Amino acid sequence: MGNPVGRPRLYSSPDEFDAKVYEYQAHCQENKEPVTWTGLALFMGFSSRQSIDEYQKYDGFSDSVKRAKTFVEWEYEKRLCGDKPTGAIFALKNFGWADKTELAHTSPDGSMTPKAVDASTLSDTTLEELMRARRAESDK
Repeated sequence: MGNPVGRPRLYSSPDEFDAKVYEYQAHCQENKEPVTWTGLALFMGFSSRQSIDEYQKYDGFSDSVKRAKTFVEWEYEKRLCGDKPTGAIFALKNFGWADKTELAHTSPDGSMTPKAVDASTLSDTTLEELMRARRAESDK
């Protein structure tokens, strides 16, 4: 039997992974530290933020990784209400947020005639972008 390639995983189960994320949340609360994506990676024993993403490839870990990202994103989102939201805005852009989304549709004839779109054919990401754009327009 040959030597295993790479080092063993730090977390053998999604429950163990989740517990460490919750431990980070408690640590930040107790020490009055901001929750950050890099902070979570370091607290969990990883050498990079991308190491957390690697766990999505492992069976059963996808929801745990998504939940961890959503938790950190939520913390950044809450900072938007503060006096200095610039850092949070920058961080949220790295999570895929955008200042605005512009959609244009060109018909096969080259005109810009509005056309109905079947929303059931759109990806979750596209639907989320449309909802964000709609909320941004209604907030003006």
